[in-house]
Amino acid sequence: AKMAAAGPRFEHMGLDGRLLRAVAELGWATPTAIQAEAIPLALEGRDLLARARTGSGKTGAYGLPLLQHLL
Repeated sequence: AKMAAAGPRFEHMGLDGRLLRAVAELGWATPTAIQAEAIPLALEGRDLLARARTGSGKTGAYGLPLLQHLL
């Protein structure tokens, strides 16, 4: 039996399959804290202002919703 992963997953955010494949190719198994918080809000069209440490995934948090909108 496959165990369910704890926490949010990119697959549950409503992202386009092409973005999910790209995320997998980058080796991003699960969203970082900033991504898990920001991506759903951005996909809803909400404005974001976020501050997090370097390397925390902010670019992905902003970029994935932007690319989703473009697709």
